[in-house]
Amino acid sequence: MGTPDPGFGLHHRVVDESIVLTFRGELDAWADLELSPRVTQLLDQPGVGVVVDLRQVSFLDAGGLRLLVRIKGLAIERRRSLCLVRSSPRVWRVLRITRLDRSFTVLDSMPAGLDTPDDCEGDLNRPA
Repeated sequence: MGTPDPGFGLHHRVVDESIVLTFRGELDAWADLELSPRVTQLLDQPGVGVVVDLRQVSFLDAGGLRLLVRIKGLAIERRRSLCLVRSSPRVWRVLRITRLDRSFTVLDSMPAGLDTPDDCEGDLNRPA
């Protein structure tokens, strides 16, 4: 017996002065509820930039959009740069339709030196 996979996850790591947040799976209302406190805690750490990697996200709805808007607000409050790494066309379409894609700096790929998944410092794949 074990805890069922909630369908979403968060890996984070700090590279130089950037916090890289790599989301996976379904970013929905449950993901927003469970991941928001952890994201807030992570953005309270010292640093300059935040990179949100959406390449492993398979689903995005209003809850996931709320999480991304929350991250943007936290980055602004903490005077951090923020960029999103583009996801699949299906997921990205949700950001485009809502015009939230215009609110973020968008990258087509992970910046050089930041795409090192083996260096994950933390992993949140299910609620605590």
